[in-house]
Amino acid sequence: MRSSTTDIAAGLFCLFTFLIFFAQADTLQGMARSYPLGLLIAIALGASFLLVKGIRKRRSGLDPIPENAEDVAIGRVAFILAASIAYVFVIELVGFYIASVIFLFGSGIALSDVQASGGWKKLALASAIFTAVMCISVWLMFVEILYVPTPEGSLFYR
Repeated sequence: MRSSTTDIAAGLFCLFTFLIFFAQADTLQGMARSYPLGLLIAIALGASFLLVKGIRKRRSGLDPIPENAEDVAIGRVAFILAASIAYVFVIELVGFYIASVIFLFGSGIALSDVQASGGWKKLALASAIFTAVMCISVWLMFVEILYVPTPEGSLFYR
């Protein structure tokens, strides 16, 4: 795959993420809104940079298709896109932490090569550790240090 295609795809994905979370940030008030909006601005700037970089590379003609280019794994791309969209909607239902555990652990299992990972047990352990580290890190950073609440979910809290 051309590097310009990768840049454009990453830029579009970041822009899509920005739009979804920007719509979600509308419900935040005061200081709880400032930090997420700062992050969203950084995401939008990164998305813009990647899009401009990819388009300029493509138009320059200096981005040929590599000879050893692998085919795009459409199934994996579709899975990541579908899982990401489902994740955003599930957060509203069950809350950030439950949705994140399901998304991170499930994606880690589904997208990994079992044989290269050393078998199911090692893969499950690695996915569980990664999931725990990510969720605990987000909790520490946002809730404990920055005092920014994470979505609780409408299924459990009304």
